[in-house]
Amino acid sequence: MIWIVVSAIATAAISTWLGYKRLIYLDQLTARNISYTLIGVLTLFLMLQWLHQIGYFPEAIAGAVMANVYSSLFGFFMGAAVQQFQQKTNCGEIVYVNRSFWTDIFPSMVTIGIILFGIQRTSLFSDLPFTPIRVTSGLSIIAIGAYSFTIRLVPELRKNGLILLDRKISWEQFFTYSWFSEGVIEIEYKRDEKIRSFKTMIPNEDHLFVEKILSEKIAEKLEKDEFDEYEELE
Repeated sequence: MIWIVVSAIATAAISTWLGYKRLIYLDQLTARNISYTLIGVLTLFLMLQWLHQIGYFPEAIAGAVMANVYSSLFGFFMGAAVQQFQQKTNCGEIVYVNRSFWTDIFPSMVTIGIILFGIQRTSLFSDLPFTPIRVTSGLSIIAIGAYSFTIRLVPELRKNGLILLDRKISWEQFFTYSWFSEGVIEIEYKRDEKIRSFKTMIPNEDHLFVEKILSEKIAEKLEKDEFDEYEELE
């Protein structure tokens, strides 16, 4: 039991560091790599189940493996949640975000439900005995809920940049904007030497305010570019 706890703590610590370093972002996920990952996990699970049935994967080892898997999930999502919170804090206060029931209240309700389910899974408020699998599985669900709290379904326009899901776009990376259609704005930005874009809905009553913010940022960028060119000429 002790070696399972120690290994789970070590796994959680390493996974927290990896999650904090953000090795992967949500916009990097595609249907193909998600499918490959699910197939790989399913294949591994079926193989371990087969080894367990023939006696080469005893229950004690299986429990330790699952506890470490849950610990890795807990660490990864908790590290990502901490990094995302710090990223938003460093990006400054919110200047504009499209608030509605479906973008604010409903996701928060779902997230709270996930965290409560994770607490219940740990057996903290039940008569069931504490086990490494119960505790680590509950903590992994809580960490997923904590990470979900840091993700907003719509872009956030902040003092020092934009937050798009889990990625920060500084105002220096911001390129331009245009109205894709009535009520839908397209924002272009530069990342990894490429021009990228995203679209988001803006209520009619917020059109002028959002245009004012983005126009000011474009003007500030043009002034800075002209000043830099003047400095080079000097």
